[in-house]
Amino acid sequence: MESKQETPRQSPAQTPSLSSSDVERTQTYIQPSLPRESSIGSTSALANRPEVHVVCWPLKFYWKKTWAILLSYFLGACVVYSLTTNPLVASFVLLALVSVSWRLWIPMQYSIGPTGITRSVLGRQRQLGWAMIRRISQDSRGVQVFFDRAASIQSILQSFYITADADDLDSLVGAFQYYLSGRPKTPTH
Repeated sequence: MESKQETPRQSPAQTPSLSSSDVERTQTYIQPSLPRESSIGSTSALANRPEVHVVCWPLKFYWKKTWAILLSYFLGACVVYSLTTNPLVASFVLLALVSVSWRLWIPMQYSIGPTGITRSVLGRQRQLGWAMIRRISQDSRGVQVFFDRAASIQSILQSFYITADADDLDSLVGAFQYYLSGRPKTPTH
């Protein structure tokens, strides 16, 4: 006897529609990868899935820039002190600036794999599935991950940036291309 496995189907309301400008914009950010030679369910396909682990810690890797930022915070607090002559207000401003830029001082770990991106910081983990990620933008220092296809201020504010050195950047971009190109394509109307 044959057993058939049914795949869940999405209703038209659940399937997001893309305009032609969205498709063109997405293709400029996500480059298609080479076609895979094995089927999705085979063990060789599972073994070939890339997994990349990246640690982003600007204090350690970009220490000159990080100390320059800290110096500018201190100078800003000095300006506040000179204007207010209140050390409490100047200390509050300095503390606020340092706490807002917490990503400079605390290491963040990113694991890119078959289930998505796992972001770990201070022992807490957050899983971001591939369905949430809409596009990426690559430059010489890393990859910016966006949750929205449209280029807007809100999209930029919700995005995050994964820095990587030159050795890790190729494998990082390759992993993103592998997982993002394997998505089912949604029809355009």
